[in-house]
Amino acid sequence: MDEHSLGQKLAAEFVGTGLLVFVGAGSVPAMILLTSEGAPFSGAEVGMIALAFGLIVTAMVYTVGKVSGCHINPAVTFALAATRRFPWSGVPAYWAAQVAGAIGGALAIWASFGSRVFDFGSGFGVVDFNNDVTAWGSAMFVEALATGILMFTILGIVDTRSPEGWAGLVIGLVVVAIIITVGPLTSASINPARALGPLLVSDLNGSFHNWIEQLFAYIPANLGGAAIAAFAYDWIAKPRIVQRPIKEAVTEPDRADAYEPAANV
Repeated sequence: MDEHSLGQKLAAEFVGTGLLVFVGAGSVPAMILLTSEGAPFSGAEVGMIALAFGLIVTAMVYTVGKVSGCHINPAVTFALAATRRFPWSGVPAYWAAQVAGAIGGALAIWASFGSRVFDFGSGFGVVDFNNDVTAWGSAMFVEALATGILMFTILGIVDTRSPEGWAGLVIGLVVVAIIITVGPLTSASINPARALGPLLVSDLNGSFHNWIEQLFAYIPANLGGAAIAAFAYDWIAKPRIVQRPIKEAVTEPDRADAYEPAANV
């Protein structure tokens, strides 16, 4: 009996084709949106930002993955705990470390580039979505889907049945693809800590940003999207239990043939 049911195979094909269209074809309207009047970035700029995120994620997976698992994302930690891959007791400490690290990274940006970074609008890396362009519900859907894609990919590539040694590169590349597609809509948070760090430090400088969006759109969408994707992956990828008749299960192969050469001696 095949280890995956027909339903699982069809679900895998549905997810794979759906994400192909969303990320691949979806990059077209994303780039058109960036060329519209008032867009904060050009397509080339989004590509470079996406590449920077992807490369550092790749580097960190290979560098600290062996130490902590390299969650570096509260949504990933939450999804792993929800699917019993990580103890709930460890979640608060991981979340605290992730947010503290994000704040430290944002402070390092301030120290490196000076106060002029706060004059660049979204140049400091604060995520936001324009309500005139992206509806609140659409923003939540996009962030949930994007974080879900990331989580689905993580679980797929670290699966023991997947090729070894490719996790860092694959995870980094999917981050690039996600940012290129959804960055023009929501700035592609996909990570509550990454969003909170720049936002908190920006507030230290007296800048005003919409915390309501972060607390009631980004964070719930990121956590929910990652958890749903984790449960979906478990259902799709889990091998079936092969049922065997009792007689077959308790009967060993006939070993008579193994003794025939000795009998002829």
